[in-house]
Amino acid sequence: MKNYKWIVAVVVFIAFAKANSLQAQKDFKAIASYIVQSKFDVKEDTATSKEEVKDPRQAEMRAMLRKALAEGSKQEFELKFTPSESTYEKVVELAKPKPASGMSVSFMVNNGSTNTIYKDITAGKYYKEDQIMGKEFLVNGEMVTYNWQLVNETKQIGQYTCYKAIYVPEKTEEQLKKEEENKEKANNGSLLALIPDEDPTITAWYTPEIAISNGPGEYHGLPGLILEVKEKNTVLLCTKIEINPEKGFDIKKPRSGKKISQEKFDELQKKKMQERMDKNGGSTFIIESFGGD
Repeated sequence: MKNYKWIVAVVVFIAFAKANSLQAQKDFKAIASYIVQSKFDVKEDTATSKEEVKDPRQAEMRAMLRKALAEGSKQEFELKFTPSESTYEKVVELAKPKPASGMSVSFMVNNGSTNTIYKDITAGKYYKEDQIMGKEFLVNGEMVTYNWQLVNETKQIGQYTCYKAIYVPEKTEEQLKKEEENKEKANNGSLLALIPDEDPTITAWYTPEIAISNGPGEYHGLPGLILEVKEKNTVLLCTKIEINPEKGFDIKKPRSGKKISQEKFDELQKKKMQERMDKNGGSTFIIESFGGD
C-alpha cells in the first residue's frame, strides 16, 4: 500500500509539473481523435409468446435487433483543446443510404460521449448541443465532478504510458425503480430482455505526459489527458494526437439551439423518452419501415 501511494504521489507530481509547463506555453494546442464504439453481448432470446412466434413481423424485428446490438455502432470524434478550453464534436460523415423496403432497427446511446460539447476549463462550465425528438437545444451547466479512484495499473496506448482510474456513480432511487420496471417488462417478453445488465463502473486511462485535466465528451478531472474510457457498453479510444497542429484547429463555443439548463433539459428529455417508450411498448429502440405496407 505504501508503494502504491508513493507511485500515485509521483504521478500527480509529474502531472502538475507538466501542467505548469503547459500553462506557461500559452500557444499550446492539440487535436485528439477518438473512436466511440457501442456494442452489446446479446442475451439469449427467451420470448415464449405464441403470438410473437406466429407473427413474422415480430420475429423479423427481434432478429434485426439482435443483429444491431451485436454489431454495435461506431463513430469518430475530435477533441480540440488548449490548457484552458476545448471542443469535442463528431467528425462529419456521409449518411448511409436507407433500404428501399423492409425494416431498420437502431438503438440510442446517450452517455456524454456523443454530444458536441465545449468546456471552459478555467471557469468549470460546459455548453453542449443536444436534441430531443429532432429539436435542438443548447445545454449549459457546471462541469461534472468525478470522484476518481486512482488504480495501480498502467498500459501503453500508442506512444503514451497511461494510468488507470475508476469511478462508480451511485444509483438514485429513480434509477433503481426504473431497473425494476425494466426487469418486469423483460420478464413479460419485452425487447428489453435481449439487453444484458450493465456495470455502472466508469474506467478511464489517462496519461500525465499530456498533463491537461481533460478528456473526450464530458470526462475530465484526472492528472492527465484521458485517452480511453469505458462506460457500460461504450468504449472511447484515442487513436491519434496531433500536438500544435498548423491547420484545422478552431475552438468554437456552440451557439445553435434553444438555451436551457441541464436540469430542465433532463426533465424534458425524461418526459419525451417516456412518451416514446410508451408508444414503442417500453423500448428505447428506433424502428423504421421502408416501402411496402
